[in-house]
Amino acid sequence: MPRSAFSFVKATAQLGCLAVIGAALYSCTTRPVERGQATLPGLQGPPVVKVALSRHFPAPAAGAAIAIDGEYRVVSSKSGALLHHGTKLGDATLAANPKGGLALGGREFGERDLRILPAFDGTLKVGDRYYRGTLRAFLSDEGKLLLVNEVPMESYIAGVLGAEMPLDYPRAALEAQAVAARTYALFEIRQAEIDGRAELFHVYDDTRSQVYSGTLRETEKARAVIAATRGVALLSGGRLFCAYFHSTCGGSTEPAHLFFDVPQMSPLSGRPCEYCQGGKWRRWEVSIAKTDLCQRLGVKDVSKLKVAEKAPGIHALRIEAGGRSWNGLEFRLLAGADRLPSTAFEVEDRGANYVFRGTGYGHGVGMCQVGCKGMAELGYEATELLKFYYPGAEVLRVY
Repeated sequence: MPRSAFSFVKATAQLGCLAVIGAALYSCTTRPVERGQATLPGLQGPPVVKVALSRHFPAPAAGAAIAIDGEYRVVSSKSGALLHHGTKLGDATLAANPKGGLALGGREFGERDLRILPAFDGTLKVGDRYYRGTLRAFLSDEGKLLLVNEVPMESYIAGVLGAEMPLDYPRAALEAQAVAARTYALFEIRQAEIDGRAELFHVYDDTRSQVYSGTLRETEKARAVIAATRGVALLSGGRLFCAYFHSTCGGSTEPAHLFFDVPQMSPLSGRPCEYCQGGKWRRWEVSIAKTDLCQRLGVKDVSKLKVAEKAPGIHALRIEAGGRSWNGLEFRLLAGADRLPSTAFEVEDRGANYVFRGTGYGHGVGMCQVGCKGMAELGYEATELLKFYYPGAEVLRVY
């Protein structure tokens, strides 16, 4: 963890209708998520999020498969000049051309930086996925093709919601997830501006930021949740913060500053959680060969591996083995996050293997998603969920 504006009148009108309909439905069924209004410097409305498409960042040497179901324009990112207008784009390849520019479907352009603008929102297909917004294609000095989906914030959150939380979760849990995801994205946009990468992209579409799948998991329910929470974010002392979330804490969330490079603050201070105990990851056991661990950790010796220090809750803060030590999160990522479900574990030496027995899934910082589900099933509202997992945070509408 861990963009140019695009809009068409028709698409904007459609999104506006969805927002009104969703808000009307929401007001009849549950309390509003927001508790007030806040103004953030430079934020007048929903920003455009620049999403690096990880499977095409960089794209394979052969390029990327592109299709557009309807009219589209190809413009110069530098000057805005119209380079091509098409009525429909069948399966085509976007790639570098021999002359140093870009080519789309056999049509060569002298430009190294293009934007492809569909006339109808959601008709852009990259690889096997459809996306809203526009596509920026950038050819780096090293000759690598980088693809970035530039999409309005609310459409971006619609593409994150179902990718990060099952859409059959209760409405309150989904609303809390939408607010957390929007806060995370707004924070990352600011961070990208500070880091100097904002001209090209703000976030990745994978777990380096938060998972975004375009329109793949958009449903009527998801769109209603997005409309109901439109513009609502979490603030701490009037400022955005990195609203981390994870699947299952296992009994306690942890202070973010112990695992990530963020300042110590109340909303990310961690807290006990009793609401995820009935989840899939209540208990787990994994056996990993010592030879495998040596290779993954990049060391020759993993003897006497142990949890040397725990965070205030239940997660491992420091792991020691063979005279080396790792932060718990670093150890899990090196060992394989797909193999080691969380950092809340104990270790047993079994000769050629180490057996890890633990609870929970994910890094254990911020909002526990399964805990949200548990709280929502008990009748808690989205705002209550957010204030529980981000203690002291303000839940406010920022645009």
